[in-house]
Amino acid sequence: MFKADSTSLNRRKLLALAASAMGASFVTPAFAAPDLVVVVHPSVGEAISMADLGAIFTTRKQSWNGGKRIVPFNFPAKHEVRVAFDEAVLGMDPDAVARYWIDRKIRGGNPPPKQITTAQLVVRLVEKLEGAIGYVPKGTDLGSTRLAMTL
Repeated sequence: MFKADSTSLNRRKLLALAASAMGASFVTPAFAAPDLVVVVHPSVGEAISMADLGAIFTTRKQSWNGGKRIVPFNFPAKHEVRVAFDEAVLGMDPDAVARYWIDRKIRGGNPPPKQITTAQLVVRLVEKLEGAIGYVPKGTDLGSTRLAMTL
């Protein structure tokens, strides 16, 4: 049986304290993600859950409850808004998202949502296309889209 003396206990405490201090020095500042809102075409009347949102943007859910085709719009892969959305909704960083879509392509899954480069264009497309859904930074003019959710 090991008997700890006061010197070994103090040494362990000192090592634990040093390790925690070193770990704190490697912590990076939190990513300042923009607040996002999810918008849908005005004809989409159903409520959307986080699970629905994840299924829509991984193309596992293809149609609304009424049978109307879902048309999701994403920002480009490394765009700040897309990174924030993917982390909040899918729980994935850009590398994990890229691996997901490569795997889907290899296995013959549905293609990823169309990529749109500006929030204003996302809003215009969601306004015009029945069944459309997208997300934009909070504070963006939402036009005639319906606000479905705030992230």
